Amino acid sequence: MIPSREEELFVEFLRSRNLRVTAERRALLRAIFAQHRHIDAEEVLRTARAAGHKISRATVYRNLELLVECGLAHKVRPGDHRLVYEHVHPGQSHDHLACRRCGRIVEFISPGISALLAEICRAHAFEPRANQIQIVGVCRDCAAAAGAAAAPATATGGGAHG
Repeated sequence: MIPSREEELFVEFLRSRNLRVTAERRALLRAIFAQHRHIDAEEVLRTARAAGHKISRATVYRNLELLVECGLAHKVRPGDHRLVYEHVHPGQSHDHLACRRCGRIVEFISPGISALLAEICRAHAFEPRANQIQIVGVCRDCAAAAGAAAAPATATGGGAHG
């Protein structure tokens, strides 16, 4: 379900750019806000089509960009993996840790980072509109798997040595 404030913001955004408010655009907004995780454009397309909307892949990509531009969605690229999107509630923010091996994304909120960003903006007389921090690396599971793969093989079997 789309929170009414977010739908109002999207409609205002479209109208301010002389773009039509269509059923397909509302369906895409619903598809994004129905998820509580990061989803790719193909998932958005499947969700909209499953809801009965005849929508093209190009329409999905164009309108996802509009949602990003109006501040209701973020794009995240976890390492070298596909681009994913997430909905954003105005006034709320979080940052990401992204595993470049498996594509896992961990969201985190840090008051310390928020305070530091505010301090940096003040120091440079800058009025921030949005920010997104993404730290790309390797998650614990992938690091452990890589460590196990790099460990020397131990001899097994019952042959005589030496």
